[in-house]
Amino acid sequence: MRSFSLFENGKIADFLIEKEAFEGIKIIGKTVAEDIEIVTGKRPEIYDELSEITSENLIIAATIGKSPVLDRLISDGKISVSDIDGKREVYKMSLVEAPFPEYGSVKKLLVIAGSDKRGTIYGMFSLSEICDVSPLVFWGDAAPAKKAELVLDFEKEIVSKEPSVKYRGFFINDEWPAFGNWCTERYGDVNANAYEKIFELLLRLKGNYMWPAMWNSSFSEDGPGTQSAELADTLGVIMGTSHHEPLCRAGLEWQRQYKKYSDDNAWSFITNEKGIREFWKDGVIRNKDFENVITIGMRGESDSKLLPEDATLKDNIDVVKKAIKAQDDILREQMNPELTGIPRMLAIYKEVEDYYYGDENTEGLKDWDELKDVIFLLSDDNHGHVRALPTKEEAKHPGGFGMYYHFDYHGAPISYEWVNCNRLTKTCEQMSLAYEAGVREMWIVNVGDLKMNEYPLSFFMELAYDYDANKDMDKIEDFIRNWIDTQFGDGASNAQKDDIFEVLTGYSTWNSTRTPETTNPRVYNPVDFMEGDRVRSEVSRILEKAIKLDKELPEPALTTYRSMIFYPAAASLNNILMNVEAAMNRELAERGCVYANHYAKSVMERVRADKKYVADFHGFNGGKWNHMMSSAHTGFRSWDAYNWSYPTVSFVSPLYEAKAIISFRGSRQLDLGTHWQGSPALRNDAFTRPDTEQVLLDIDSRGEIGFTYEIESDCEWLICNESKGRVEIADNALEIAGSMTAGSSSIETGATESAEGRKTVVFTVNRDAISGKDTAEARVKLTFDNGTVSETRLSFEADNSDMSELLAGLNEDLQTSGSSNAADTTHKKNVFVERQNLIVIGAENFAEKSNVEAAGFKVIAHLGKAGASAIKVIPATESYGVEQIKSGDVPCVKYAFIAEESGLYDIVFHCTMRNPIIRSGRLNFGYAVNDGDVSIAHGVGDGYFTDYQCAEWDKAVLDHEHVATAKIELRKGLNTLSVYAGDAGFVLEKLVMHKDTYELPQTYLGPVESYFI
Repeated sequence: MRSFSLFENGKIADFLIEKEAFEGIKIIGKTVAEDIEIVTGKRPEIYDELSEITSENLIIAATIGKSPVLDRLISDGKISVSDIDGKREVYKMSLVEAPFPEYGSVKKLLVIAGSDKRGTIYGMFSLSEICDVSPLVFWGDAAPAKKAELVLDFEKEIVSKEPSVKYRGFFINDEWPAFGNWCTERYGDVNANAYEKIFELLLRLKGNYMWPAMWNSSFSEDGPGTQSAELADTLGVIMGTSHHEPLCRAGLEWQRQYKKYSDDNAWSFITNEKGIREFWKDGVIRNKDFENVITIGMRGESDSKLLPEDATLKDNIDVVKKAIKAQDDILREQMNPELTGIPRMLAIYKEVEDYYYGDENTEGLKDWDELKDVIFLLSDDNHGHVRALPTKEEAKHPGGFGMYYHFDYHGAPISYEWVNCNRLTKTCEQMSLAYEAGVREMWIVNVGDLKMNEYPLSFFMELAYDYDANKDMDKIEDFIRNWIDTQFGDGASNAQKDDIFEVLTGYSTWNSTRTPETTNPRVYNPVDFMEGDRVRSEVSRILEKAIKLDKELPEPALTTYRSMIFYPAAASLNNILMNVEAAMNRELAERGCVYANHYAKSVMERVRADKKYVADFHGFNGGKWNHMMSSAHTGFRSWDAYNWSYPTVSFVSPLYEAKAIISFRGSRQLDLGTHWQGSPALRNDAFTRPDTEQVLLDIDSRGEIGFTYEIESDCEWLICNESKGRVEIADNALEIAGSMTAGSSSIETGATESAEGRKTVVFTVNRDAISGKDTAEARVKLTFDNGTVSETRLSFEADNSDMSELLAGLNEDLQTSGSSNAADTTHKKNVFVERQNLIVIGAENFAEKSNVEAAGFKVIAHLGKAGASAIKVIPATESYGVEQIKSGDVPCVKYAFIAEESGLYDIVFHCTMRNPIIRSGRLNFGYAVNDGDVSIAHGVGDGYFTDYQCAEWDKAVLDHEHVATAKIELRKGLNTLSVYAGDAGFVLEKLVMHKDTYELPQTYLGPVESYFI
């Protein structure tokens, strides 16, 4: 095996970067030398002439056409670059032995040859990665392990591929108060010193394109001067400006400089055309010598609409066309009369989508010949869901298409800017949908403050660079585990990396289920379906794991963990618990339960913990990241942080009487004890589900008088874990200040509650003792310390029926119906059972799946709300019209279930939040009961659009789902429901069915999935 000794026996390989090399290559050479020093403790020397070199092992970084040494190696037949010559941003690594006869001291030469400047730079940073230096060595404090030697194996040459997307990068945006204050404190301003590290990250991630921060900055003026722009050009970073900043001008430059061009500061191409033309012209003159993609078009100031609300579509389109013609005239005059070689981009953002399409009376921008060679930059809805995508015919547009995507947004319905709220599966699914539709010229993502979004940004950039290697959603977990390996190396054990995986994916899943800013005590239901308990238990489990890692990881892994994972994870999870417990506090306070004070104290402690997590992060690692978590981040009452608040709590003063309240956990039926009018028994039917293992009974005090309880039952199959006990209120239970541990958790069932006014009793079941359906009666007797006695009756329903007869016809019912074109059919035979008035089916648990030709539904893990699996049709762009759907000749899945009664049922289709990718689409799909006629359902309503004025979109963005409802007729016993593919973009997560007379409690996550066979 051939090898190259980069560091061995105390000797380090040196670098050759010739005088003829690009200046950017020389700068990156120093950076890579520093990377190697971090690993080996010794920095390579960088030479610019062969005659100066004495080391045995040498590395040359060179670009085709810019290196005499590389030319010589090619002419001597030592290497060939024919496989990369003429390609875009490609590199090749080759090992040459005895490369220079006249310089015998050089025994081995590692050649990093680039097809162009960026290709060479990518090759150089690839060497850093081979040495285990993470691209996030600075931004994520990912320090590599020290190595006593570094010997690289080279069985064959390494040749990179051309990037999948031409322009790939990110946009620093919404940068105050976090990034802006950080930059100002660390670098004095958002200037060239700050951008040096930002450009380095972009290039390490194999990106090439960027929009600079612009809230209170002017990239080409605050360098100081053009230093930032010059540095970008030197390093090979292609600069652009955001969607509303045409011709290299930052948004705030106009108000700073308008007096040079006009007496009028109005940003109006109707009233101030001459001044704005000159303003744009000077922007082009200033930046024309640098590599840019030039933004064209025009929007209003501060990212607003261009014309007043009463302007017509034609008025807006005419003004935009007039502005673009003026911009093209400037570019022809200042850069190229034919506009060739000038990459230009028009952002189809928000209302510009209307101008792009036009209507039956007004030609849209997409058909305007003036824009035939312009990149059409499409946009998501600011919340990570793509909008209308090009049709196959539109995708032929010569200028190509791009996508402006968001990991952060400052705007309606509610901003999200604090920490990462993105799941990689969603990003992969949405960007893959765009790529398959032909969106391949430009991908740019809004990363907000950049810090805290390192993890999703890493994936976004990898997907853009090598789409084929990263598009498989089944391999997202592999990417995450590899990403963790890259950041932590040998600094964490395999078990610790498994825990890091759980914390990283866990907190990002919960943040993507409901962003921190939109989380409040009204989100998760504290009672129904035990949603609050379920959320609290799972979130607490992840938080406890996060805290455990923070205590046990050694350095330098601990610093890496704290920098990118621990603080955002712990603070986010703590925020969820704070709001869930506030909801529980409110519910119990309304009941008058003294145990409400337990949650009140916990909420207050979590508020303190929230402040401490932020302060600790700002002080950690010598204050390196001070300000980066300073954005407001919970309890938003409007679209921005103007009126945010922590959750409020209520404290309960116990009554001076002997008072108690008893309830089953998850039920709103309450019993206050013996009453002269009598009261019905508390009813619980959870044991009718074969998978229910336990039922919880809460015995709560409402008064200051303690009591004992005794539970009696003659039923042999009902088991009570603690049939006798005591409930009282200790003095500290009434103290307002508490001392909860930030990571404390789980569903309370222990004796520690009893001193705070609650006892939770656990009931289990012996199913072997049940035949068919049965009911158990029990009695709770309370004896208060003052002699008062109270009784509550309990009723437990259970079902252990044999379902074999009901399943007898299953095989017949699962024979594929519909078109004979079905290419293959998959059977799983999952049969769900109605219990507790509900049939709830996860979309992935179909009984049968039928494909049509190459298209079919695919189960995608973690694509749905709260990390649930979901299904969608692959290929992703396959779409079917209404008549096709009704014919049944489309991909289909069939669900099997047992209904308790015949009659009318409501069905709710829970569809993962997605936008139609067809203009004015409805996310159509079909359904049929028991192989009957196919009905059409719609994921979104008529008139749906992706802006805050659309209440349906607002709700879907916040709740992360669409719901479609229908009435269906079911028969008693076995039924089937078929779901048929329709519009591309339709993603199904869950089905909920119930009798139409049953009122379904409204919860954020919905009921849990039904038992199935």
